[in-house]
Amino acid sequence: MWSDQELVEVLRSSVPYCLVVALPLLLLLSPVPVDAAAEFTVYRLQQYDLHGSAHGSRSSLVNVEARSLDAGSVGRRCVLARLVDLTPSHYHRLVTQGAAALLILLPANITALTEEHHMLVREVEAAMLEADTQMAVYLAHETQELLHIYESVRTATNTDSATSAAAALMSSLSTDGYQIVVGGSQSKLVPDMTIANIQGKLSGYGVEEQLPTIAIVAHYDAFGAAPELAWGADSNGSGVVVLLELARILSRLYASPRTHPRLNLAFLLSGGGYINYQGSKRFLEDHLDASDSPLLSETYYTLCLDTLGSGTSLRLHVSKRPKETSPGHSFYQALEEEGSKAGLVVEMVHRKINLQEDTQAWEHEKYSMRRLPAFTLSRLQGPKTGERGSILDTRDTIDVAALTRNTEVVASALLRHIYNTSVDGIFDNGLAVSEKSILSWLDLITSQPRSPQLLSGKNSPLVTTLHQILSRYTNEARVTYLKADKRDPEWVFYDVTKASMAAYAVKPAAFDFLLTLGILAYLGVIYVFLQYFPKLYVMMVRLASPHKTKAH
Repeated sequence: MWSDQELVEVLRSSVPYCLVVALPLLLLLSPVPVDAAAEFTVYRLQQYDLHGSAHGSRSSLVNVEARSLDAGSVGRRCVLARLVDLTPSHYHRLVTQGAAALLILLPANITALTEEHHMLVREVEAAMLEADTQMAVYLAHETQELLHIYESVRTATNTDSATSAAAALMSSLSTDGYQIVVGGSQSKLVPDMTIANIQGKLSGYGVEEQLPTIAIVAHYDAFGAAPELAWGADSNGSGVVVLLELARILSRLYASPRTHPRLNLAFLLSGGGYINYQGSKRFLEDHLDASDSPLLSETYYTLCLDTLGSGTSLRLHVSKRPKETSPGHSFYQALEEEGSKAGLVVEMVHRKINLQEDTQAWEHEKYSMRRLPAFTLSRLQGPKTGERGSILDTRDTIDVAALTRNTEVVASALLRHIYNTSVDGIFDNGLAVSEKSILSWLDLITSQPRSPQLLSGKNSPLVTTLHQILSRYTNEARVTYLKADKRDPEWVFYDVTKASMAAYAVKPAAFDFLLTLGILAYLGVIYVFLQYFPKLYVMMVRLASPHKTKAH
């Protein structure tokens, strides 16, 4: 039988000290059981430069803890906010306080928002795109999983306003936080980005070079806070729809010797509409500055089509009022009469070009600055109502009946001016504006988001399809591409328009702090036990000895 001293030595020599130390370390490093990571698709805020000014979000990487919009401190955090709760002042506060990221939750049915919310969303979009920020900004559609994360983050954030430190501590320990992560590479310049112009013409009867021309223009790209959400159904999908329907109708009239007028028609689907109408700028350079292209040398007027998908009024926006004897005034009179028949209010809106601004408000201003008669036909009262270039401009906002009616009015007014006579009966024999045709053009143009960087390259399916349509209805249809000057680019876009975001449920820092204190206390107890075990053993033996003596 071992003596007391031998037993002490055996315990002291055989205790696995490495396990005593490793056990708490393993507990510390082992993951706390939490919910599995959630992954969802997010859409990044626009990032582009225009005329040397940076716009949008400069960052695309995220790896920070989540907070809600009403958190007291958001520095180096990812803020989760619902679209209907966000205001321009909120956004500016996040930028000022140095938030690392912002995730905006879009409602499932964005078109169901009230008009007040629509106005607020447009103001927020304008604030986000007005200047640049280092904060990574993403948008995502609301899902049950995302809403659960959002509510959890809100609950965790509310601990900041607890009535006592103990209440805040207990609340934080019982609530999981979330780490928001977007990996990959940092956003970079889109190399060799191109913008396409699609153009065609219908030559008038006679010597083409000696005939006047009417140009019909509509920019086909769209814009919005996020490139992947820029559907642009009304602005300017509706303008493209009207142009394509006009090309379809007029091609049949120009094909018949009986109705072939002595007038050229030029059709242009221009690119870069929301980056200061770069497509129209290039079109003018090609046809005015080139000596071998007389197409625009004698132009009656240029009719630009923009945002015609609903409403009960049409407005002809001009930079200079046309003279009463000019072709432009004749078209306006025809538009008034045809609009009156359809129950539409038609008016002319005069707005001088502000030469102090870097960008033009309407597309016709590009032509007016080159001393060409031009105007923009739109349902909008002004260019800065917020309805153009918004993520709210979806397919559901289009009133197909109103778009069909507006197309009929434009077609009737144009034909009335071209043939200088009443157009009653001219739409017989399949020449009428067809709602079925309008729907097919609308479905085509809203089949994908149309932000400029998404349409870049010479293999864009949408550009190819639009070219094929103009080739069918017009002559000499072609696509021309333009690039920004590499030495002094007017416009630059960046990639990473869509990403995968992960949300990892994690315990709060207070939990880690308490866990560390517990481990330190455990190590202290073990240390004391090992250091003073002999004395404790002797003390326990002495206490037990009297009982053994009495037993004998």
